[in-house]
Amino acid sequence: MSIEKAIPRKQVNQKIMVDGHSTDETKNIGKRYGWKVIDAEKTGIPNQANQALEMVKTEFFASFEHDVILNRNWFQAILNHLLADPDVAVAQGVRVTTNPIFKKIEEICLERNLRYTSIDNNLYRTELIRSLGGFNVRCPLSCDFDLQDRVWRAGYKWIVDRSVVSDHIRGTVRQSAEHFYTLSKFAEYPDCPSFSSVFSRFLFSPIRGVEISLKKDCPQALVVYPYWRFMLLKSSLKTATKHQSNRKEEYIKN
Repeated sequence: MSIEKAIPRKQVNQKIMVDGHSTDETKNIGKRYGWKVIDAEKTGIPNQANQALEMVKTEFFASFEHDVILNRNWFQAILNHLLADPDVAVAQGVRVTTNPIFKKIEEICLERNLRYTSIDNNLYRTELIRSLGGFNVRCPLSCDFDLQDRVWRAGYKWIVDRSVVSDHIRGTVRQSAEHFYTLSKFAEYPDCPSFSSVFSRFLFSPIRGVEISLKKDCPQALVVYPYWRFMLLKSSLKTATKHQSNRKEEYIKN
């Protein structure tokens, strides 16, 4: 496992795997590498993360997901951020998909220095995260954005080291796009892009596709980037429709 290669054994106190009732070899692989494997009391990323957090006994803890191949230099590079500044609550690297076309698109997005967050290759100050309430179970697919907001509001820092790049295992273009669609459909956080913003980006996506294809020598981006933006637009429309329906129901109740 990439985690075993990236983190020196002497730096590890506990290895906790909260399994969401997987049916593959996840549990056996974890046990083979010395992880304490426990079944999730409640499934879902924030529920499983909180269950693991309750068991942490160290000053710092790290969180990973099963589909990230960790950069070999991840640990020392990320740890240095917390050791250098006590106001850093969380530090993380970035990850890009293993799909060769989406990888080039994500690399361009990372270069634009847009807001970035995840909880799949992060290091945290344990007691600080506990004091902030841990991972928000009301945000099943955007608990990373929610936690980042709470860290910032509390006056602490969340460092994203874009020089530490790990791999995110993904399949075909269609599978990758559907994954983004699923995530964005359920994502809700304060600066979540509005429908008009998502629509505007979709309209300009052919131009961006040309830019990416030229910068990254990737002609497939001419089609794939607009397709990706269409999937985000589709999910944004579904979310907007849901919110409108909820507001209508609330109005009727009142």
